[in-house]
Amino acid sequence: MSYQFITSEQGEDGIVLVTINDPDAKNAVNWAMNRELVDEFARIEADPKARVMILTGSGRIFCSGGNIKRMTAQGKSLEPPHPTLREEMYPHEADIRRVVTSLRRMSKPAIAAVNGPAIGSGIGLAVGCDIRIAARGSRFGWVFVRRGIVPDDASLALMPQIIGYARAYEWGVTGRTIDAEGALRIGFVAEVVEPEQLLPRCRELAREIIDNCPPITVQLFKTALTESLYQDLDDAVRFTERAQKIARATEDHTEALKAYGEKRAPRWKGR
Repeated sequence: MSYQFITSEQGEDGIVLVTINDPDAKNAVNWAMNRELVDEFARIEADPKARVMILTGSGRIFCSGGNIKRMTAQGKSLEPPHPTLREEMYPHEADIRRVVTSLRRMSKPAIAAVNGPAIGSGIGLAVGCDIRIAARGSRFGWVFVRRGIVPDDASLALMPQIIGYARAYEWGVTGRTIDAEGALRIGFVAEVVEPEQLLPRCRELAREIIDNCPPITVQLFKTALTESLYQDLDDAVRFTERAQKIARATEDHTEALKAYGEKRAPRWKGR
């Protein structure tokens, strides 16, 4: 599939590298880009050969957020000029909000390779991913309140799950920009690596998942884990038991036990 504002490369190993690709605009999000991202996430979800997605930015910027020049000229934050009927009925599914929630709902693992500044909705894109690894020198600006608005890209709801309420409140209400080491200290990113090691490290992590864990089980694990965040204990246990029944019925479950017993690498079939 051909896109205007993103690129997508899928390797034979099942790793999909999705790159935000509008360097002239500092990889700022726009309506067309957001729809392309949603479409690509849906394609990855439906493709059994796609195992792990890595999301990064082109050049030296991950994503600079919204188009601040247009906001300044317009005097208010931006919304799609011609929302679809569904977006009119369900505005929480419109624009960047749909991108971030699509990331969280995708059952395939998503790794954010933060290669440079992640500002505003760039934070939202990183929050939507399951794991965040940052290049040394990258910066993180959750700056919405400094622009007179709240984070409406789903990051406000998801951030406390990652770094806890107290840290999320302090960061959000001050609108600070922090460096990669600061993001590591508060638990927003899992690792900080040298810029030239960013994609190799993300690919290494993706390969660890692909080689050691059956694809269906990986999807079931993420789905059950994210659902548990919004369920009480009994409902979460019941949901996980249903996931377990599916996992136990797969050929890959049998293969996992057989490979362990025979002390060899497993050969996954994805069924």
